[in-house]
Amino acid sequence: MFEVRERDGLGRIGVMETRHGRVTTPALLPVVNPNRPIIPPADLANRFHAEILITNAYILGRGPHRDSVLRRGLHEFLGFSGAVMTDSGAFQSHVYGDVDVTNPEVIEFEKRIGTDFGTMLDVFSEPSHDRTQAAADVQETIRRAKEADSLRGEMALVGAVQGGLHPDLRERCAREISTLGVSVCAIGGVVPLLESYRFQDLVRVIIASKKGLDPAKPLHLFGAGHPLVFPLAALLGCDLFDSASYAKYARDGRMLFADGTRRASELRESGCPCPVCTDHAMKEIAEDEALLAEHNLHTCF
Repeated sequence: MFEVRERDGLGRIGVMETRHGRVTTPALLPVVNPNRPIIPPADLANRFHAEILITNAYILGRGPHRDSVLRRGLHEFLGFSGAVMTDSGAFQSHVYGDVDVTNPEVIEFEKRIGTDFGTMLDVFSEPSHDRTQAAADVQETIRRAKEADSLRGEMALVGAVQGGLHPDLRERCAREISTLGVSVCAIGGVVPLLESYRFQDLVRVIIASKKGLDPAKPLHLFGAGHPLVFPLAALLGCDLFDSASYAKYARDGRMLFADGTRRASELRESGCPCPVCTDHAMKEIAEDEALLAEHNLHTCF
C-alpha cells in the first residue's frame, strides 16, 4: 500500500496505492468543508492536481447532507475521483469541548460512505494538559484505536497519536498504534502549537512520535495549516498534511505566501506569479473570497 522511493534524512518520497488511485507523498490534503466548499472538489483535482483530500465525517454525519452522502457515497457526493480521507470529530472536541458521537458510530459511518481512509475518534490531548491528564488521554486513545481496528472491516484506518507535550507518552502512544492494523499513522493535538507559533514544541512532538511509529506506514500531521510549515513537516518525515487555511484565511481577507500571511486589502501588488494574481487586479482579489482561496491554494501546492 505504501512504498518509500527516496530518502533524505527523515524526509522521504513515497507512493500510496488507494482504491481511488495513486498518491505521491509528501502530499497536501486540502480540507473540504462539506457545508461550505469554496473551491469545488473537482477543481482541486483538475486545476490544482490534488490526488487526495480530507473532509469531516462528524460534520457530514451531523449535517444536512447526511442522507445524501449515505445514498450516493462520499466520492460521488463530493464530485472527486481521487482518494479521500475523513476526520472523526476530535478537532471539534478541542474547539467545542465535546462531540455528541461515539468512536463506533464514527467508524460505522465512515465505512458506510466509502471513505478511503477513515480516522478513529481519538482524544484531543491539549498542550496544556499535565502528565496525569495526558496519560489518561493516551490510555483512552489507545483503547479507542483497538476498538476501531476491530470494527474497521475492509476500511483503511487512520490511527491517531496523542500525548500532549510529553515525549514519552507520545512515543508510547505511537508504539501502541503502530502494532494495530492501521494503514496511516497520524499525529494529532498540534493545532494549538501551530496557532501560537510554538515550532520548537511541534518539532519535539513529531520526533517523539516518530520514535514509536512504524516507518513502513505513512505519517499524517493533522492541521499543519500554513505553507510555512509544510517543508518543516516533510523534513521531519511527515508524508501527509492537511490544511483548511486556504479557505479560512480567504474568508478573513488574507493571502498566504511562502514566507508569511498578508491582508489583501493592504497590498497594491502581490508579487505572486500564480494565475489569480497575474489575471486579476489586487482590488478585485481582495473583494473576492473565491479568488483569495484560489491564490492560497496555488501557494500551498
